[in-house]
Amino acid sequence: MGLDVWPLIIVALGAWVLRALAFFHRSGAMGYPMDYDEGVYFSAASLLLRGDLPYRDFIFVHPPGSLLLWAPGAALTLGLDAATAYVITRYLAAAVGALCVFLAGRVAWRAWGPLAGCVAALAYAAYPEAAIVERGTFLEPLLNVLCLGFANLWLTSGTHSRARRIGAGVLLGLTISVKLPGGLWLIAALLSRPGKESWRHALLPVLVAFATFAVVVGPLAALAPSEFIRDVITFQAARPPDGELDRWMRLREIFHERRWGGVLLALMGLGIACVRAFRAAPEHRPAARFFACTFVLSVVLFLASRTYWSQYNAHLAASEAVLAGLGASVLHAFSTRRGRTASRAVAALLLAAAFVPGARHVYQSAQLQAPDVVALAKHIRADVPPDACLFSFEPGWALAAGRLPSGATPIVDGYATMLQDAMSSGDRFETTDEALSADEAQQALRIMLGSCRFVVLGWQGEWQLTPQSRPWFKQRFVRRFPAGDGGGVDLWEHR
Repeated sequence: MGLDVWPLIIVALGAWVLRALAFFHRSGAMGYPMDYDEGVYFSAASLLLRGDLPYRDFIFVHPPGSLLLWAPGAALTLGLDAATAYVITRYLAAAVGALCVFLAGRVAWRAWGPLAGCVAALAYAAYPEAAIVERGTFLEPLLNVLCLGFANLWLTSGTHSRARRIGAGVLLGLTISVKLPGGLWLIAALLSRPGKESWRHALLPVLVAFATFAVVVGPLAALAPSEFIRDVITFQAARPPDGELDRWMRLREIFHERRWGGVLLALMGLGIACVRAFRAAPEHRPAARFFACTFVLSVVLFLASRTYWSQYNAHLAASEAVLAGLGASVLHAFSTRRGRTASRAVAALLLAAAFVPGARHVYQSAQLQAPDVVALAKHIRADVPPDACLFSFEPGWALAAGRLPSGATPIVDGYATMLQDAMSSGDRFETTDEALSADEAQQALRIMLGSCRFVVLGWQGEWQLTPQSRPWFKQRFVRRFPAGDGGGVDLWEHR
């Protein structure tokens, strides 16, 4: 089947605009709110390029693949102000999202035709959770672009060339090096191509994937093996629950009405995939089986995980959008029996259903602003000496002022550092709040606070400080910004 890529390119460009709209405000790209996680990942990647290594020099609770893949943006901090570098990186993140849109449409177009490809691209473009994380240096944009790139290589019809299988293995290995659950796509890949011949052809990509993972992760893990196991394996396995704990509420978030059109089409596509897995001819099975497996495995993982936030749904966009394309193609096939006019009307309705509900939420999220962070950044640039130690409970707040974590032992992820300290006591905690309230959780934090002249507290700091630490903090620090009783993110100076 020939593939005219121009419709997909147009949708991808539109998706980039939808994401970048958040940066076209008076305060610029840094006026858009920065999530805790994106500040951690960008700061960690920047420190890595300066010689501070994850696991050995600071706590980082994922494999290092994301730090290497975001390194091109982080490298800009070596010659530019950190905030300026992050502004450029935000636009690059939106471009990664646009590439995901193209790849989702491409794999669906090849499998089930032009309408499926366009619906998949539109569903991904308007996926609210994906659009939000594709405005910053999160893990999910990297996971999705790697997974969809892998799917495009793995599901190519005909005999796979050796180069194509090696390329698929490299992408899969990079996926797992970003986040270990990326290995679910390997399971789905093996299940999607039954038969001894297919399993034999799968051996090379699997070996290349493991080799790629070893090359990316091995050097940093070898420099601090016990710390790597503690941060990446033990922490994730033993950490206390956090985020949305109610499984029914998780299900509601996973199938949220904010993107009802894409969800309904994806569920229809999932049902069709299940039927085709048993009834369709072998050459029609792999794509449907592959994306059904990835979607179901991802949902099961989200429900079983000890932690869950709605931003995790961004990774579902990769499989959900493609399944929506499958569902749309089957519905449209039924409509062709009613004539050309009915067929065109149904196609238009399907395209609108995939795009419009989610696009409204994506546009609304682009209007969000963080004026208190912008004001704080201006104050820090004006009144805090560049060589003074500044610790921020949210790394993004310091990044907005052009600052990266500092100190002999920098704390990049204060949240994970406190949980690690609490868990080091050997106690088990029912909730994250309980762990953060433990005396052990404050050890590294108090050392950092005692050694830094300036601290950005904000709501994150108020949450992470225990009732015993708050008086200790306010005895030693005085509030410098904002003046009076103004709310928002605040700056404190050591007395």
